[in-house]
Amino acid sequence: MLIETIARARQTAAESIAKSFENIEGASEAEVRDRILANLAARGSFYPKGWYDPPPGGVAVLFAEKPYARLQFDSLRKPEFFPRADVQFNHKKTVGIVYASPIDRATGMMGDFSCTVYGGSNRRLQEHIRSTYKVVHAVAERAEVGMSFSELYAAALKIFEHQSRAIRWMTTSHDPLKINLGHTIPGSFEKNFSRGDSFETAKAAIHSGRIYVNAVEEFQIPETCALTVEARLVDVSEPELPNVCVHYIVAFVNGERRILANFNPVFKVMGMDYLGSIRE
Repeated sequence: MLIETIARARQTAAESIAKSFENIEGASEAEVRDRILANLAARGSFYPKGWYDPPPGGVAVLFAEKPYARLQFDSLRKPEFFPRADVQFNHKKTVGIVYASPIDRATGMMGDFSCTVYGGSNRRLQEHIRSTYKVVHAVAERAEVGMSFSELYAAALKIFEHQSRAIRWMTTSHDPLKINLGHTIPGSFEKNFSRGDSFETAKAAIHSGRIYVNAVEEFQIPETCALTVEARLVDVSEPELPNVCVHYIVAFVNGERRILANFNPVFKVMGMDYLGSIRE
């Protein structure tokens, strides 16, 4: 089943990123990006590059220390936010955002994975990151069969407001509104989805096939499908805290919902025990 392929692809991406984070102290954004691409390629089940390109290879890695300006991107497609060789990871101070967009060779399904990492000991930072993961998870829990994307979008904004979170919008060139909270995974529900038989055709099918979770989209969640729920949030009461980017996949099979997190391999290697309550 294609939903299971998506779940396996995301788990594999998480494990590959976790391996890339081993011995990360002093490593640059570009070095970690190269590790991720190499580890994904070694799995054999993925194409050698991701579908979301640019950034080069479909992988983004951003490291920042206070005031965290490098995390305030509006689009990962801009060259100034491509992984750099002169920005290095400091385990005590750095907050990082990582994103990968692998495509399963056999099916053309995407297995996107993204998360925010921080392995330091600042308790306020830890709490900020933990609570943001939980807030975005609450949005994923609101998704249900028959709900329109505009309804899910409106529900998300209410959840964010209630938790004193505000969105730092990420722009999407293919979305007519440019801003959204995620999108369908093309091929997860369409009966006649055509992915072609090459990386380029699969990439094009994903780019053109997404339906976005935005303020006006009336697409209703079918009984079997998969969609992303993703947001980059800031604490309204303490805007000096870093943006936290969280990405889930919500999968439905015959009406039964499953939220794909897969963060634990990364949390473990980063020593992020303070996120222990967030599970697969």
